[in-house]
Amino acid sequence: MGKRRGEGGKGSVGCVIWLAIVVLLGYALVKIVPVKIAASHFEDFMTEEAGFGSIKSTQQIQKEILAKAKELDLPVTKENLSVTHSREMLIVEAHYQIELDFFGGAYKYVWKFDPVIQRPTFAV
Repeated sequence: MGKRRGEGGKGSVGCVIWLAIVVLLGYALVKIVPVKIAASHFEDFMTEEAGFGSIKSTQQIQKEILAKAKELDLPVTKENLSVTHSREMLIVEAHYQIELDFFGGAYKYVWKFDPVIQRPTFAV
């Protein structure tokens, strides 16, 4: 019986490289996606709360936003959250950063978030 061509039992190095790339991409997504989702939920909540500027006090808005940040496990404190209420506008600003550790701390990435929400104040 003769040896068939292409059946040498050799593995393709390209397959191993692609597999490594897919594994690294999956690892990065597992680290990044939850942070992005939490930050997006937080910004949506800030927008929603800013819409109540005409019926809620700035202290109440700030308290509710800080509670949501704690619920989402985001590092937002009174020091980096600003709620400014003028006659025409309510401005909510949060400046915070999240440090992502990759490969057990071998690589660190600091992701900065600076959402600023401006909503007009309507008399109710």
